[in-house]
Amino acid sequence: MKKDTVLFKILGTILFILFIVFLGSLGYYLIEDYTVLDAVYMTVITLTTTGFGEVIPLSMRGKIFTMFLLLIGMGIVTFSISSLITYIFSIDFTMRRREKMEKKISDFENHTIVCGYGRMGEVICKKLSSEGVPFVVIEKREDLIRMLEKAQYNFIEGDASNDETLLKASIKKAKVLVSVIDSDSDGLYVTLAARSYNPKLHIIARANEQNAKKRILRAGANKVVLPFVMSGLRVAESVINPAVEEFLSLEEFQNEGSVHLGDLHITPESDIVGKSIGEIGPFIEKLIIVGVRKQDKSFVFSPRGKYLFENGDCIIAMGEQDDYIEMKKRYNLSSHGFYETKAERQA
Repeated sequence: MKKDTVLFKILGTILFILFIVFLGSLGYYLIEDYTVLDAVYMTVITLTTTGFGEVIPLSMRGKIFTMFLLLIGMGIVTFSISSLITYIFSIDFTMRRREKMEKKISDFENHTIVCGYGRMGEVICKKLSSEGVPFVVIEKREDLIRMLEKAQYNFIEGDASNDETLLKASIKKAKVLVSVIDSDSDGLYVTLAARSYNPKLHIIARANEQNAKKRILRAGANKVVLPFVMSGLRVAESVINPAVEEFLSLEEFQNEGSVHLGDLHITPESDIVGKSIGEIGPFIEKLIIVGVRKQDKSFVFSPRGKYLFENGDCIIAMGEQDDYIEMKKRYNLSSHGFYETKAERQA
């Protein structure tokens, strides 16, 4: 619950209580001809059931009015005071919890910042959480804040395009920023601000149009994703090559946690530099090498047995996760990802 919303409810409750006191005082003033002070005093001791004696003995109409005030007004006031106390404790609890979370986030290092917790953001956070990747979400919409609280994710309530909000998310110490904000203009500013605060940050941003993609890339993003284009291509592939599309999605296999499609990065310390696929064939027969991405970003599809591995090559391989991890360890290869998967950490 937002602080402003709680304060509004507290103010509204106080005004409502004052209104009931005003009506009761007006009744005593008109019916019993009390002074203003006596009328207010009589109303307050009646509503609070203090039990003091009457200022002046009540007439028949005054007694009837007092009974109505006790039956109706006291119940309303009691409920209002109870709600008021709840609101006060609510705002205090919320503020303390947010302050504690912000202090925790300020100590984060090498984490991922996810800007926006819409449909894409929710999927991203669920995957990061399942893999044990440290992350912080920035979100400003109240309904999504409630969802974040329910999921028990670390989050900062605020606008990701605000510099102060980015700083609260420890942008200077983050490793990756993922912007899935609906607005291209906000996504552009987030990219600019994030890059200025952290030159080494890897930025993945969402864009809705090709023109916006170009601008966001120029602003400093490492990768820009066009969800509508990707979804459209997937649907088209389902129409033209349905079996291939189903295979490439690997959804059923990934849900079982068996098949893994990942990268293996060759460094100077790797044991396969200068070796051919044929030489290490027996050890990679359980993996399917889809291709090799060279340092110049060119791609070699389905390399043959004579292909010599070079420093900087990135092998794209498919196979069971255990075989992928074994290959990585055997030849001192590194993953191209920014974080090890849960299975890799446990191996």
